[in-house]
Amino acid sequence: MTAGTITVSRSWVEGVIPAIGLMAAAVAGLMPTRTVAQPVITEFPLPTASSNPAGITAGPDGNLWFTEFNGNRIGRITPGGVITEFPLPTAGSAPQGITAGPDGNLWFTELIGKIGRITPGGVITEFPLPTASSQPWEITAGPDGNLWFTEQGGNRIGRITPGAALRRP
Repeated sequence: MTAGTITVSRSWVEGVIPAIGLMAAAVAGLMPTRTVAQPVITEFPLPTASSNPAGITAGPDGNLWFTEFNGNRIGRITPGGVITEFPLPTAGSAPQGITAGPDGNLWFTELIGKIGRITPGGVITEFPLPTASSQPWEITAGPDGNLWFTEQGGNRIGRITPGAALRRP
């Protein structure tokens, strides 16, 4: 067996030797370290006990809006942590998903087969779906200016116009 010759370029040596020195300095604790800020988590208790907050979205008014699945409410929280709750007109509606609509309102799903709309001022309107057992779950604003939602129980995708005319694609 014959030993071969290894050729090492000068640029490789000039790059490796300083790197080895940096690694040794880091291991020895001689390298300056960068301080990374840790995230701060703040929790805000809800006024309604066991309300089971589900969906949350940024609203057009600069606040955050959320659904309270068991509390049967839509909530609003300011960036400063002030919470306001809005009870839904239909008992046991189980609101789930929520999104900001192109019309400046918030739109949400109600598991009992309705899509709801709440104005930033707190006025709520409910729109029953053609199939009551459809169980709408999530909702989002589409690029076409409509709101699109999933129907978990109906195995469908639904669409509602901001003018509240329900359609199925």
